Parts: sequence; C-alpha cells; structure tokens
Amino acid sequence: MGLKDFRVVFDNPWSTYYPGQTVAGNIVVVLDSTKKIRGISVKVKGEANTCWTTDKQDMDERGQYRDGTQTVTGHEEYFETKYYLVGSASGGEIEIQSGEHKFPFQCVLPTNIPSSFEADFGHVRYTVKVTLDRPWKFDQEVKSPFTVVSPLDLNQEQRASESVREEMSKTFCCLCCGTPPLTVNYSLPVRGYVPGQSMPAKVNVENLSGVTVESVKLILCKIVTFRATTPTTDTKTEEIVVAEVGKGPVEGGATVEYEQKLDIPPLPPSNLTNCRIIDLEYNLKVVAVVSGWYHRNLSKNTLIFVGTVPLVNYQTPTAPPAEAYSMKPEVGWVTPGIPTSSPDGAPASNLYPNLPPPSYEESTNGARSLWERGESEHVFGISNRFAPRYPVYNFLPPQ
Repeated sequence: MGLKDFRVVFDNPWSTYYPGQTVAGNIVVVLDSTKKIRGISVKVKGEANTCWTTDKQDMDERGQYRDGTQTVTGHEEYFETKYYLVGSASGGEIEIQSGEHKFPFQCVLPTNIPSSFEADFGHVRYTVKVTLDRPWKFDQEVKSPFTVVSPLDLNQEQRASESVREEMSKTFCCLCCGTPPLTVNYSLPVRGYVPGQSMPAKVNVENLSGVTVESVKLILCKIVTFRATTPTTDTKTEEIVVAEVGKGPVEGGATVEYEQKLDIPPLPPSNLTNCRIIDLEYNLKVVAVVSGWYHRNLSKNTLIFVGTVPLVNYQTPTAPPAEAYSMKPEVGWVTPGIPTSSPDGAPASNLYPNLPPPSYEESTNGARSLWERGESEHVFGISNRFAPRYPVYNFLPPQ
C-alpha cells in the first residue's frame, strides 16, 4: 500500500492562533514500505471567498431578453507561504524508509488578517496543505484547516459598555376601532458580550389590547453582508439566527415583568476587521408574537457586540473547567503584545493579568468540505467538516 497515514498535527490542541503568532506543528507520514519522492512541500495560506447565484437577463440573437442565472464571486488573499521540508522540485529522488516520520513546519501569521469565518455564501479560511512530490506518479496531498481569531477587546469598543433601553408599541384594528396599545419595554446592562456569557434582558409587557401575545422572543442574529466582484459587482445580505429564547403567553389586559437570559454560543467576533468582502454584525431582535393571522408582530432590532475579551467592569469570568485542558500542546506559543500564551498554551492578555484563559469551542457554522475549485478530490482531509473554534469564557451563575 505504501502510505498508511498522512496528517498535519498542530502544536496546540485547538489549532487556534491569533494574528502575529507562529503556526507550527509536525507533518506525520507513516509508510509500510520504502517510498521514493522528490520532496515534501508545505503551503500555508489565508484567503476569503464569496460565491452565490443571481438572476440575470440575456439578449438572444433575435434581440429578445431571456431570464437566466449567473454565478458571482469575490476573492481576497491575505498571505501564502510555500517551502520544501525535504528535497526540492528540481532535485533528484529521495528514499524514505518504512515507519513513522515527523517533519516540523512553521509559519508566522501576518498581524492584519481577519478572523476565520464560515457561512453558506462565503468564508475566511486558513489551511496547511502538504504535498508528497512523487516522480512519475500522482502527488499525494493532505490538507488541514486551522482557526485564526482576530482579537476584539470589548473594553476598547466605546459602545460595548452602553446600557440599552428600548420601547415598542402598537395598536390593533378591531372592526372599525383601534384597540388600546400593546407596549413592550426591554433593557440590557451592556451591549458587549463574549461567548460563554448570558445576556440578561429585562422585559416588561403591558398588554392593554384584547389581543393575546403568544410569546416574546429574544433572538440573537448574525447579519452577514457578502460582496462579489466577478463578473459583476453584487452584494447579498443574510440573517442567521444563532440563539433564541422566548416566554409567554401574555393575555389581553395583562402586564408582566421578568428577566430572561440568552446564552452567547461560540461565535466569531463582530466586524470581521481586515476583510473587505464580508461584513459581520450582531443584532438582538425582540419580537412580540401576537395571535391572529391578520395581526402583525411587534419587533425591534438592537446592535450587539460579540468580542474576545470581556468587559472587565461588568462580569468576571472564572477559570474554565479542567477538562478544557485535557490535551496539552506539544509546543508553547508566545507573541509580543496581545495576546500572549499562558503556561498551558491558552492565549491570555497582558492588559488583564487576572483574566482567566478561555477554552476554545467549535462554532455551529462550519464548512461541509475543504475542497477548492480545481483541486483534486483525493486530497487527504478534504472531505472533513471544519468548524472554526472561538474563545469561550466560563461564567459561574449568580448565587
């Protein structure tokens, strides 16, 4: 058979890095017999792509317009580093004996790259691809993704510490008269949160109408704007629900007041700084769902920030559970500035020495495949699902 195992092993258990850090690890090759190669090359790259199909009209030979579709795309390349670990493209043959072999690799990430991001119509993706260059035979390749997290310190975002107070109200038509109003007030202590926190929304419903409010929903949405440049410029906006809770009903004439918590799951930080073809923001949508097909729901959107460093004067995170560190990195990583690594390999911050390190958890949005246009379908690891990992802090519930 020859090649029994071929994989990339990163130097930390989460395969997660920050801009400016060094991505490093080992290429593991296991052979059951001697193999002749020209060399082993590694390519580390970061890029963003967008792609979707849009309607268009074409003119036929008779000058008549016909409906059709076209695929529009956008592309940005942030960096690409390629070099040979063993041998070269122009060198002679090299024999690798049977058994397990490890070839170390490393690449310093640029400081101005965006966070990893995966969605249906676009992505920001970072990969390591290794090629076994074989003379007179098809090359054998393995591809492995890793996550980049561009820090968003909520303490440096002025609007993140703002409190929120919103009111929405409406009346309903009943025969030829209007009902008394349905009024919903809600408030948040701050606009900025990190994954692992719970957003505590205080809700007051004063239902003076005769219409039943079936539920009041708190919906955290990702608002993603994709841009395409080829063959024409185009934009596409997608609203993705990432978390939702609700409470109800509230009968006509009733008034209720309560607090409800919305947990923040692992998410990429707001804005996707340094990416010009994908924009990202978060909204809290509060929806009062009313009964009756002829009545429209009452709703309002509020801007929310999702960061990587929590507000220090709002809630204090605790150390993550011990099982988060069950896997130790082979190599520690240290980078000047923010963040640096703690002894167990987890990034921390020089500005906040008492801030416990986060764990790194997979996002619910991931790539179904790592295949790229023009790439062989036989690359090792290409069919694996990949979900980026983002920092998640541990917050104890209030006593």
